[in-house]
Amino acid sequence: MCLFCVQAWLTAGMAPLLAAEQGDDFARLYGTLLADYWRPAVSIHGIETTAFDYRQMATDAGQADSLVSRILETLRHVDTEVVQSGELAKAFWINVYNFSAMHLVLQHYPVDSIRSLKISLVKYPWSKKIIDVGGQRYTLGEIEKQVLLKRFGDARIVFAVSCAAVSCPDQGREPFTAQKLDVQLDTLVHRFLRNPDKGLRLDRQSGILTLSMILKKEAQLFSDGYGGVTEFILPYLDKEAAQWLQSHPVRIEYFSHDWTLNDIRFADGGERSATEY
Repeated sequence: MCLFCVQAWLTAGMAPLLAAEQGDDFARLYGTLLADYWRPAVSIHGIETTAFDYRQMATDAGQADSLVSRILETLRHVDTEVVQSGELAKAFWINVYNFSAMHLVLQHYPVDSIRSLKISLVKYPWSKKIIDVGGQRYTLGEIEKQVLLKRFGDARIVFAVSCAAVSCPDQGREPFTAQKLDVQLDTLVHRFLRNPDKGLRLDRQSGILTLSMILKKEAQLFSDGYGGVTEFILPYLDKEAAQWLQSHPVRIEYFSHDWTLNDIRFADGGERSATEY
């Protein structure tokens, strides 16, 4: 066998191993971050949401050789060519998005929203270059639209990427992994749509189905691959609600989106945010 062929064969064989190793390094560090600062669901403005201890996270991030700095360094050295496809790549990029949203907040903390004027004068942080992955800087918008949705075409992704706000999907206490990804995604969609204050509320008497603003924003995504928003949500509802929806006309409305930071200090009874909606 020619030397070039041997080298090519070895490179192809090592690529999945390298991808797994790089993904594992980042996931391990990010998992430690979640373990340290993730908090169970609290109520903020009457909406149940998981939260983070951003104050402590920001304090710790300012220390030498902090966990956040080690995560950033790990991402800078990732070979993005080996995290392009498959469940490992999908899990990797979802974790990158969620970490990047928190990192954006930490860079400007204290803030009461990711849409704070301290972060973006036009209140649109998704266009800011925020994270270096493999030597290329990405915005949150690029990670979600160009990497995740365009590459993988899985609508459940919009329930997995968290924009660090009360009305956004809750983050789990563990990072996404290739081995558990399908179950993790289904669980998040199911949990989000069972939240009657930000996910889904069905009023049978009035015939009004109130949904997250995210479902309105991504309406085209659900229409293209799932036959519409209603068809997408049916499998995630309890049997009775799903049957009722299939046999009754409804008027769809949407929740107002609360952009308050999912910060434990804003839990009802604690500090009040001054977020502009």
